[in-house]
Amino acid sequence: MKPLRLALMLLAALTACMPRHDAPPAAAADPAHSSRNSLDWAGVYEGVLPCADCPGIRTRLTLLNDGRYALSTQYLDRQDAPRTVSGQFSWNAAGSTIVLDAAGHGQQFRVGEGRLLQLGLDGSVPSWNDPHRVLTLRPGE
Repeated sequence: MKPLRLALMLLAALTACMPRHDAPPAAAADPAHSSRNSLDWAGVYEGVLPCADCPGIRTRLTLLNDGRYALSTQYLDRQDAPRTVSGQFSWNAAGSTIVLDAAGHGQQFRVGEGRLLQLGLDGSVPSWNDPHRVLTLRPGE
């Protein structure tokens, strides 16, 4: 009787470890939804971005629905007035990041709800918690 009891206990233990197939599968990300088509991203974004040899770069980036942008930058402690360039931006294939044209030096920004995250020159994605990499949407502009 002991071998039967051992076999039943082993069977119960193995059954408890097996995955259940009656649970619904985890929802996969919907590729039809992206920042480009799910967020109200057009508008004016402002913030102070990092600078290698100054306290920061006051930045104002205006994004228009037709793919045009205006980028105003002012190096703190060395520039009296901002410099403004304009051009076209494009979206990456995933619809999550915009890329400025040559006038904007190809800068890339991840688009989030009411904010833009400046990517590294190599395309690396810093943390949204880094306040020196985030431009914030100005309401009503």
